[in-house]
Formats: sequence, structure tokens, C-alpha cells
Amino acid sequence: MSIFWIVGTIYYALFYELKLEKKAFKNVGSKGISFLVPCYNEADTIAETITNIYELDFPNKQIIVINDGSSDNSVEEIEKLKTKLNFVFINLKENKGKANALNHGFEYADYDYVMGVDADTIIDNDAPYYMLEAFEHNPNLAAVTGNPRIRNKKSILGKIQTVEYASIIGAIKRSQTISGKINTISGVFTLFRKSAIEKVGKWDTDMITEDIAISWKFHLNNLEIKYEPRALCWMLVPETVGGLWKQRIRWAQGGQEVLIRDFKKALKSFNPAFYMLLFEQIFSLIWIHIVIGLLIFTLIKANFLDISYLKYQFSIIVISAFILTFINIIQFTIALILDSKYEKINIITLIFLSWYPTIYWFVNALVAIFALPKAIKRKKGEFATWISPDRGNIRR
Repeated sequence: MSIFWIVGTIYYALFYELKLEKKAFKNVGSKGISFLVPCYNEADTIAETITNIYELDFPNKQIIVINDGSSDNSVEEIEKLKTKLNFVFINLKENKGKANALNHGFEYADYDYVMGVDADTIIDNDAPYYMLEAFEHNPNLAAVTGNPRIRNKKSILGKIQTVEYASIIGAIKRSQTISGKINTISGVFTLFRKSAIEKVGKWDTDMITEDIAISWKFHLNNLEIKYEPRALCWMLVPETVGGLWKQRIRWAQGGQEVLIRDFKKALKSFNPAFYMLLFEQIFSLIWIHIVIGLLIFTLIKANFLDISYLKYQFSIIVISAFILTFINIIQFTIALILDSKYEKINIITLIFLSWYPTIYWFVNALVAIFALPKAIKRKKGEFATWISPDRGNIRR
């Protein structure tokens, strides 16, 4: 898959991305956007996010803030800001999850385009214009997903995730754009066509990751998703191992829930691009389980008193690790060089490449394994609620 992502990234860059205009086409600003900001225990960040959207020079905008039963001071922060700024505030008394909050906010949306924005997000001024451009000549386009950046880069985990978002997530989205099906929009920052959301029955309240779920619903309804690398936003990421673990378990579980739910429908689609997406998701899971299983089996069967055996096993591990690391470094380097067009600081993070294949990969591998039983056992039809996220420290 790394090789596929490398080729896809290069192809996307040469034949599409390098031809993109740097200046936003602001004539599309005559169209309106309803910004949906779901909030759960975001007292530290919600005011900054609302103020940022309010101060965007995009002219026709409606801001809809939905509090989803927060137990902190989020409501007080929102109400304090509402005395100064004009926006719609929906105060839900019970926490029933992000999808439910988005669905409530959607009912108040006046414009034909709706943007979902997480409550810790700062949007670049030109981003809405870049995203609207994509809808101009493609009536089949359901959503345009943006290019999230990391705000808190000071910690080691922050720097590693900076590498990940630029070189892994960015490369995957570029490659999947070429193949025809993007696995998921970015839940933190995506612009939707309102009619497309209505067509698929809005967000699923019983899926743990509403962004992946609605992405696959778009695919199953023959609607398209586009990645717009020029549309930037800045967000906070976990800076503790526990916070990162919880976030990644949720992501992995959500992806597996959608795969279980939509597998048969995807097979019946007879769409080669959808089959490619299925292949990527299914065989990545199979590969992870095989690799971890073989590692455990090798450790159990290892004869630590036999020097020749240990040398043989060690040489295999070293060669395999070298190949994987070498391919990863090529992928990371290409993606980071390309990504430095949007954020120059990313090129400096090349020194943190060694952390990803040696440590971070095993975290994600274990996450995929631990998430599978959760995805299988979780009861459908119940509200998929969220927990207070680890947002890290707010630093530029």
C-alpha cells in the first residue's frame, strides 16, 4: 500500500495539484455556507473557533453551534460570546453524539452548502472559496474535504502526528482521489452539498465515526468526494499516549463498523474503485493480524539459548524492518516535500521519520486489533456518544 500511495501521490501532484491556482477564486463567494459546529466539553476552544468563522471574509455565512449536553462550561462560553456575535445556538440537554448534533444543526441550515467544523478548529481565510470552486462544474460532487494541519507541534506526539497527517493521511487522500473513492472525508473540516446529505438520510447516529459512515453512503449512492489540499485548517491533536490511544481506537472501530455494515452493498456495486477501497481496508486488517500473530508465535517458539537460531531470526527481522522503513521514508519524504507548499515547517519534521516505523506503527497495529471486537459487539441503533477529547495544549 505504501508503494501505491507513493505512485498515487506523485501522479496526483504532477497531473493535478501542481496546476492548481494559488489565488482563491472569490467570485464563488456569492453562494452561501451554513457552518455547523458541534460541541461537547470544548469550553477551552469553542469561543476561538466561533470567532474565527465569524471573522472569515466569506460574505454569506450562517454559523450554527450545537452543544451536545456538555458537562463543562461550554454553554457559558457560548452564551457569553452570543451577546457579542450573531449565530444560531442549539442547546441539547443530553449527550447523544456528534452525528445527532450535526443532524439537529442541519435542520436550521439556510444555505445550499453546509460545512462541518470541529470545535477546536481554525479555518484559513481562503479555504471556503477553494472548496466551493470544486462544486462549480460537478453536480455529482457531494463533499469536499480539506487539508487539516496540526496546531500543537511542540511535543513529540504532536510532531509525529504532523508527519502522519502530511505524509500518511495526505498521501492516502491523494491516492484514493486517483483511484476514484476516498475512504473518508475529514470530520474536522468538510464542505457538503446540502442536497447530497438529504439524499443519503443525513448522518448516522449509531455509527461511532460519522465521517466514515457518511462517506461510504455517498459512494453507495454514486456521489463523489473530492480532496482539496489548498483548503487549510488548524486543529489540536492528543499529546498523551492515553488520549491518542482512545482517539485511534475510535477511528479504527468506526472504520470497521462501516466495513461490516456496507460490505455486501459495496460488493454489489460492481464498481472497480469501490473494490479497490474494499481491498485496501480488508487486506490491511488481515495483514496486521497476520504480522502481529507471527510475531507472538515467533516469540513463543524462540529458543533463546540457541545463538545460531537467534542470529537467523534477528537477521530476518532486521532485513524486513529495513525494507519497511526504507519504503516508508521514501513515502514520507515525497509527501512532506509536496506538503511543504502549504506549510513550510513540515519539511523540518523529516528528522522525526524514524519514530513512525519503529514505534508509532505498532500503536496503530494494536489499535486495529483491539478495535475489531468492539466494532463487532457494539449494538446498532443506539446513539454513538463521544467522550471528552484530549486536545493537547493550544500552541501555534
